[in-house]
Amino acid sequence: MTRPGLLVRRWWPAGLLVAAILLFFHKLVFSGLILARGDTFLYFYPYWQAAANALFVAGRLPRWNPDLFMGAPFLANSQVGLLYPLNWPAWALLATPYAVSASIVLHLAIAGAGTYLLARRVLRLSRPGALLAALLFALGGYLTAQVEHVNQLQGLAWLPWLLLVAGDGAWLGGAWRGVVRRGLGLALLLALQFMAGHTQTLFISGAGLAIWLLVGIQMGRRSVLLSDVMRTACHAHNAFSISHYALRLLLFLALGGGLTLLLVLPQLLPTLTLAGQSSRAGGLPPNEVLSFSLHPLLLARALLPAYGQTLFTEYVAMLPLTALLLAGVGVARGRTRPGVWPAILLAALGLFLALGQFNPLYQLLARLPGFDLFRVPARWLALYGLGVALLAGVGWELVVGGRPADWSRPVRLATALLLGLMAWGALAVPLARVIPLGAESAAEWPSRGTLIGWLLELGLALGLLLARPGGRPARGRGAALAGLGLVALLAASRSLPYNHPTAPEAYFDLRPPIARLQARQDCGFFPQECGPPPGRVLSLSPILFDLGDQAEMDSIYADQLSPGARFDLTVATKHKEVLSPNLPLAYGLAAVDGFDGGILPLRDYTTLMQLILPEGVTTTDGRLREFLPAVPEARWLDLFNARYLITDKVGDEWHEGVFFDRQHPVTLRPGAAASVGYVPDYEATALWLLAAGEPGRVLVTDPAGQTWTLTPQPLAERLWQVTLPRPLAPAGIRLQAGDGEWLVEGLALVDARDGSFQPLVPGQYRLLLSGDVKLYENLDVLPRAFLVYGWSWRPDVAGSVAAMSAPLFDPRTEVVLVGEGERVCDCAGEVGAEPGRVTILSYAAERVVLRSESDRDGLLLLTDAFYPGWQVAIDGVPATAYQADGLFRGVFVPAGEHEVVWTFAGWR
Repeated sequence: MTRPGLLVRRWWPAGLLVAAILLFFHKLVFSGLILARGDTFLYFYPYWQAAANALFVAGRLPRWNPDLFMGAPFLANSQVGLLYPLNWPAWALLATPYAVSASIVLHLAIAGAGTYLLARRVLRLSRPGALLAALLFALGGYLTAQVEHVNQLQGLAWLPWLLLVAGDGAWLGGAWRGVVRRGLGLALLLALQFMAGHTQTLFISGAGLAIWLLVGIQMGRRSVLLSDVMRTACHAHNAFSISHYALRLLLFLALGGGLTLLLVLPQLLPTLTLAGQSSRAGGLPPNEVLSFSLHPLLLARALLPAYGQTLFTEYVAMLPLTALLLAGVGVARGRTRPGVWPAILLAALGLFLALGQFNPLYQLLARLPGFDLFRVPARWLALYGLGVALLAGVGWELVVGGRPADWSRPVRLATALLLGLMAWGALAVPLARVIPLGAESAAEWPSRGTLIGWLLELGLALGLLLARPGGRPARGRGAALAGLGLVALLAASRSLPYNHPTAPEAYFDLRPPIARLQARQDCGFFPQECGPPPGRVLSLSPILFDLGDQAEMDSIYADQLSPGARFDLTVATKHKEVLSPNLPLAYGLAAVDGFDGGILPLRDYTTLMQLILPEGVTTTDGRLREFLPAVPEARWLDLFNARYLITDKVGDEWHEGVFFDRQHPVTLRPGAAASVGYVPDYEATALWLLAAGEPGRVLVTDPAGQTWTLTPQPLAERLWQVTLPRPLAPAGIRLQAGDGEWLVEGLALVDARDGSFQPLVPGQYRLLLSGDVKLYENLDVLPRAFLVYGWSWRPDVAGSVAAMSAPLFDPRTEVVLVGEGERVCDCAGEVGAEPGRVTILSYAAERVVLRSESDRDGLLLLTDAFYPGWQVAIDGVPATAYQADGLFRGVFVPAGEHEVVWTFAGWR
């Protein structure tokens, strides 16, 4: 055979694998469209954008993230994959959405190549059989449904390679050099999995590797340990042989484990420090561990292909019916082949543990170290997906090399099981009325398309499998079965998220709130050094509002995008309007909150947020907007440096042709008063109020300083009018309660001469933007760094937050420190004393330079998160840093003018 012929013979499976991946993912690869939904859009795009900007624009390694959670570690958050080497070229060369798409395609190819080599070298399959197994794993439902969790996909891509390194155990009887090579390979693969950033995938892969080693070594064709035990019963001298193999196994594990620790040390050490400060420190409660378990009523929807129907992606593990039939043949007739028993147990273990809370054993495991760190038991389906793919390759090999009589009984049994699973899927619908399902997925009847697809594929597969020998050559039968399965898989995968990419404008186009906030900040995009940091933003809006330009978007994209893609574009656009977590990070903005399902947020952040969340409510992933029924108390927004608020208009009202902004209602009890912090220059004849209760009085001041005390008069239900003494542009408006409680929901200046109006906002807020959403500026916000002269001490963060919750606590004048010391209360200030001043000279992620000026000793509070590794120096002399007000950084500074420098030294 010529050299080109040899190359084709050797590499045609690789070519077909790549071609199949490109076919399945052609929309992501060739169309220029992007994924814009779920964690891809809200988590990975922002973090990857920030990482790329830091590494390849600013030229620094980002160790600290000042823009989310009021400060949090960046490098230590392993989910970012900052040190994963395959991320770097994508970050350097491609825009973020296309970097994610490229990584998805690359890692599907890695997963397929690993599965192919595993099937060839361990299960001893032919090239076509191994290729089928590779295609089923790489393009099967489980792996492709995880494209929204790119770090999980990256980690899972190396799973078959881990099993390939473990092999079938024959190497335990070989040379020491081979053991060393395998140990080095194990270390490299484990390190890649860890650096990819999804620790749960590493945990699941470790369990799969253990099963493969324990079962594969004993059940393989060259079962070295088992055979030696048998020989030892007859020949005592063979006891040395057992220890000989055991030493090789120990060397393999020790070399692999030890080198892995060395390779991952730059990521492991900071991550361990963060884990100790995390809200997950000590493990999750069992109810969290068991969340997102695969419900037994969803088994049919999870495991069988569906056409035009969707399922929560964490539960998707579908494979074509043809593959399931072939896997049944592999289980029944291939158990004597090497690697088959490990594959069987791999699939069984994955499905068994995926049931989570519906599995009594898992309810016990959920309390054990390791298991108690992770949610979503359904992710064990990864083992099921790989195991069944390998078994299907074995079954295909047996069908091609045998006669129908050899597999007809297993095929009939597998068919009965599939029909039973289909019936269970139909029965699940009425059962779901009495057995509750999670909110993320509901029981559904199989659609007409699904039923037709099942009957068509099952009929064709059975016809091919049970046809008489003379009906079709074996190779033709095999090719037809493989083609049938892949066509069914391609058709069923059309409903998965990766087949609904949307326009790149979903990410790249700026919405008005983002543009306005970027225009108001002094810092550049992820700068190394800048002046005062931008004020933080807090979004209070869900995405229930309608977009003002929705009709225009529909007209532009109606012929370009599918309905699902247009829906994703709309949702992504709404997320940008309200700056959902973690989108501020992508656009160089700072936020009070964030979103993370890993080892962030910090435990102290979660504790501090009790000040603004309703009683009994905690945020497990850091998000606040879902739990905030109204604008939080002003003193906490001021302390958090929450300069900007984003809300929608869903709760606002129109009355008599006048718009009322109801986002900042005030309740005034007898003797209380409230002011309108910002009154625009607008000449009006009256002030209208949307109010309830007993009306009080309204004090209106004109630009010359003259003040009138006016009484509201009723216009309609809840609508009141204050007639101004003459047409004027008020310079100040103050509301005073009367003898009863008065709820003022909104105000508006009205000019009866032309019917125009100007909405007003009670409190110290200024409306900066009113479009699809509203953007407010908090006029009373505290600077990021300031001086206080009163402080008290509490032994821990919980005690600090409890002390802060006292009604009379004023964060402007007093700080609660964590530790022990004497209370100092100079809250009102010494007579004649000038207030101190703090100037931010430069602000970077890992270095903040301040100038303190005061005529007395005080405490400088920087409202960025306190965390191990932050160090402070005053005029170049190291000083002691204190944790202040639950989360923030404080340092005592003497009177006079001083330079205070905070630097982040990293983990410790």
